[in-house]
Amino acid sequence: MTAGLNRTTWNLEYPGPTTFPGMVLWGATTSGPAAPPGSYQVRLTVDGRSQTQPLVVKRHPWRSVTDADLQEQFDLGIRIRDKVTEANNAVIFIRNVKQQVKDRLTKSNDSQLADSAGRLTANLSVVEEAIYQVKNQSNQDPLNFPIKINNRIASLLRAVNTGDGKPIASIDPIFQDLIGELKVQTDKLQQVLTTDLPAFNTEAGRLKVEPVVAK
Repeated sequence: MTAGLNRTTWNLEYPGPTTFPGMVLWGATTSGPAAPPGSYQVRLTVDGRSQTQPLVVKRHPWRSVTDADLQEQFDLGIRIRDKVTEANNAVIFIRNVKQQVKDRLTKSNDSQLADSAGRLTANLSVVEEAIYQVKNQSNQDPLNFPIKINNRIASLLRAVNTGDGKPIASIDPIFQDLIGELKVQTDKLQQVLTTDLPAFNTEAGRLKVEPVVAK
């Protein structure tokens, strides 16, 4: 933009869930839910100076849905979006740890370090593959390989975000089931981090190799 009069259009969408490079989903969305009717503020910051103006989002006059219905749709959409982010962050985290392990193995050919790395990587992969379909390389691959937890939650997000209206009654029970499935995997991930990762770092320390940092 340049100095003077400019126009920008807000699509009313909140930020979508965290994603990662190469992620392929089927029948899902990575868009955030639409802002419900209400009062907002627009902030413009130029050269360190900020200005704000009020903005009111109104329900479309042709829609018979109520503001309360749209607020309920938004609230559920945000909760689902955050769970998609949690699932995707777990995959990002796992891949970061595995990459660190791979790097440490280039610095020593010690067999005990390699064995420890194998256990750690294998157990991390079990969790990763439960959360995300790692075989997906193209948009057609989900036709051949079953979708996993993050895809199923993101598909639910698409169902909630579509149209304007109160979420159907079956959405929340399905969501609760998926929350439970994700927690099983994140609990497994935590177990790996409290057992296999320290064991690997012990071997790395014996060899004066930089430890893997869970970050």
